[in-house]
Amino acid sequence: MDWNVDLNKISDAQLQAALAVANIPALMATMTHLTNDCSHLRGDIQPLVIPLAEEEDGLTEAARQTARLLAFDILRAYRDRGCPELVTPSDAIIEKAMHYTTGHTIPDEQLPLMREELNLFGEDRRRVHIPATSVPDGYRVLIIGAGMSGILAAIRLQEAGIDYLIVDKNPAFGGTWYENTYPGCQVDSANHLYNYLFAPNPEWPAHFSSQASLLQYFQNVVSTFGLSARARLATRVDSLAYDEHCHGWKATLVGNDGLEHEEQFNSVISAVGQLNKPAMPDIPGIDSFQGTSFHSARWEHQHDLTGKHVAVIGTGCSATQFIPEIAESTGELLVFQRTPNWLLPMENYHEPMEPGLLWCLRNIPFYDRWYRFFLFRARAMDGPLPFLYSEPGWAGEPQSVGSANAMLREGMEAYIREQAGDDTALADALVPDYPPGGKRPILDDGTWISTLKRDDVTLVTEGIEAVTPEGIRTNDGTVHACDVIIYGTGFNAHDFLSTLDVKGKEGCDLHQRWNGDARAYKSVTIPEFPNLYLLYGPNSNIVVGASIVFFSECEMRYIMGCLKMQFEQGLASLEVRPERFQQYNQWVDELNLQRAWGSQSVGSWYKNATGRVSQNWPGTHFQWWEQTRGPSADDFVVTKA
Repeated sequence: MDWNVDLNKISDAQLQAALAVANIPALMATMTHLTNDCSHLRGDIQPLVIPLAEEEDGLTEAARQTARLLAFDILRAYRDRGCPELVTPSDAIIEKAMHYTTGHTIPDEQLPLMREELNLFGEDRRRVHIPATSVPDGYRVLIIGAGMSGILAAIRLQEAGIDYLIVDKNPAFGGTWYENTYPGCQVDSANHLYNYLFAPNPEWPAHFSSQASLLQYFQNVVSTFGLSARARLATRVDSLAYDEHCHGWKATLVGNDGLEHEEQFNSVISAVGQLNKPAMPDIPGIDSFQGTSFHSARWEHQHDLTGKHVAVIGTGCSATQFIPEIAESTGELLVFQRTPNWLLPMENYHEPMEPGLLWCLRNIPFYDRWYRFFLFRARAMDGPLPFLYSEPGWAGEPQSVGSANAMLREGMEAYIREQAGDDTALADALVPDYPPGGKRPILDDGTWISTLKRDDVTLVTEGIEAVTPEGIRTNDGTVHACDVIIYGTGFNAHDFLSTLDVKGKEGCDLHQRWNGDARAYKSVTIPEFPNLYLLYGPNSNIVVGASIVFFSECEMRYIMGCLKMQFEQGLASLEVRPERFQQYNQWVDELNLQRAWGSQSVGSWYKNATGRVSQNWPGTHFQWWEQTRGPSADDFVVTKA
């Protein structure tokens, strides 16, 4: 079937085929634009979205068919009228459609966030408007990192007419999506949420797209906004030093030629990310191995794994993506698992976008906005967070942290055992002994366990004693010979800004101050380091929910609010007050201890060397959005220009 057809020319049969794969809540909300009323949002086709439920909309198939027929009649009539210009529905109609999509009444205080996220008419309400006349002459910002967050920062500064330089150690834009090229690399957030709100992409080829598709998207955005002109790639920032005389930052930059030079900036935005420093395990004998070895984050594509005996150490997010891919060609594959992962069922995880659904996204007015809204509000916003709350005095640890968490565990364990089938030993090896949410779960459509059940794949759960010249020796004395060792052992994510030497006021050393326990106010600012802002800083990681893009957009709005306040009040610098910093971090720490990942029985990369959860945001999406809407002058010590 040829899907290269406009709405005004599509046949009845093809329109019905498209609607057969459309998301019903988004489709029915979209119909309000074509009818300018909401009488079709009826009780008999009312969605009811329940976190972690098998059905995405809670509708029966009969109700879905009723909805499709209603939508077909509305769209056919609109097509037959020649697709005339639409009348903008009233706010009341839009709000009813928002409530309808989830089956829940959205609290009044959350409606501004929902309207912002819906972004029906491209309003881009996360943009901070700064009068060009308020920007001081010569004001310049350094952005360190040209990945998702750095690109966002450059766009926001450019929109405001603020001069900037964006620097990245890599020779191209893209960040983690440029660096990570291992087989099977893909996003684990719904793709229509993993893009900028102001730059939607109705052309995503899959529900959870590949590294190549994501890199292409971000590089297309760079081209659209013309960011390359103010970029310096293949360049690293070695050090930052705050100059108290001029209230700015001196940055030492090192180009591809190895030559150092110093430049001055009024403010600095760090967008260096977290998933770019491979973590190698502390195993004796790593350097003694006589075969080929590499970390998955630095995949060596020149090595043909066909027919080889390959050992993989690690079964985290990266490993569970590349292991099924290489298992198709390796001769024998050994998978060394230290800790099993909880699996979160996602049946379309490896599925391409259905052609009919792509047609709806491209051609039905406003459908793309409502589809994203449904994914955000109904399927992603906070998701299973209530299932991860700890209950004081709960007796079920370490397996669970509360009654809801125990119920979640029961369902997730049942999924693993169902996938393992008759292989009870495999199931026992794959069921974690920690609570769901204690570590990052793996999205799964059945691929992971089916790979482990292959005859040429062996799961090894015995602890590793050492790497030998021949392979890997486990604690029971067995030497597992192999040709290749791949380390799928993650990243040093808790070493924030570790590649930079940062000196603040009076020479205060950032890393000495942190002492392995990175903290920031609202994940963005740090006392004694004026005019330094962090994107994807401490405690800004999501465990459940939409995507990190949402978090970065909110953070960048906060940073732009700080710059606006600085310009309008004639300030040379802003520095967060120590007491605000301390109060905020105490609140974050207390909240993290009330989550599954904060349990004393759980160790993960969410926690730093001190045992504190330095990665995760423990609150709701609404709380994050609300706290980053803009800065309060009372939170800062300021210096007049």
